[in-house]
Amino acid sequence: MLLVITGTPGTGKSTLAKVLSEKLSLSILSVSQFVIERKLYTDYDELRKSYVIDEDRLVDALRDELKKGNVIVETIYPSVIENPDLVVLLRKDPRILYKELINRGWSELKSAENAMSEAIGYVASEAWDTFVNVCEIDVTKLNVEETANLVISRKCMDKVDWLSYDGMEEFLSFLDNVISRYSEH
Repeated sequence: MLLVITGTPGTGKSTLAKVLSEKLSLSILSVSQFVIERKLYTDYDELRKSYVIDEDRLVDALRDELKKGNVIVETIYPSVIENPDLVVLLRKDPRILYKELINRGWSELKSAENAMSEAIGYVASEAWDTFVNVCEIDVTKLNVEETANLVISRKCMDKVDWLSYDGMEEFLSFLDNVISRYSEH
C-alpha cells in the first residue's frame, strides 16, 4: 500500500503518519527529510528558513524509493508522488493554524504564509487536481486517534472552503498585512 498524507504545514501530517504506521504496520517516508538527506534542493531560502526543492530530481528519487511499497508518505507536495492508493488531505481552520504555528516558534511571516496557503486551499487544490482518490478531513476539532480511525475506515469529509467562513475575509486581510510587511524589505 502507498498512502500519502498531505496538507499545509501544521495540520498534523507527521503525527498522523506515526499513528497510522503503528496501526497499519507501514513504514514512513517524510518528503521534507528525504529532500534534505538526499540534497534534492537547489537553494535555501534564508527568510523562510526552508529549502527550495528540485522537483524533477525529487520525483525520480521518490519513484525509486517507493518501489518497495507498504509506505506512508508525508508531504506538502502531493503531486510528486505517483500512483498512491489513497491520498489523505488534512485541513485545519487557518485561524487556529496561524496561532499554533506562532506558538511553535515559527516566524510571523512563515506562519502567515502557511495560514494563507491553507485558507486559499493551495495544497488541497494540488491534491484534488492531481488525484481522484483523495480523502479530505478537517482536523480542526479532532485528535489524532479520531483522525486515524477516519482514515482507516475511509470516512472522508466534504471539501472544505475556508473562504466561505464568517470572519475569514478579515483574517485574510490581517495575513496579507503581515506578509506585505516582509515583502517591503
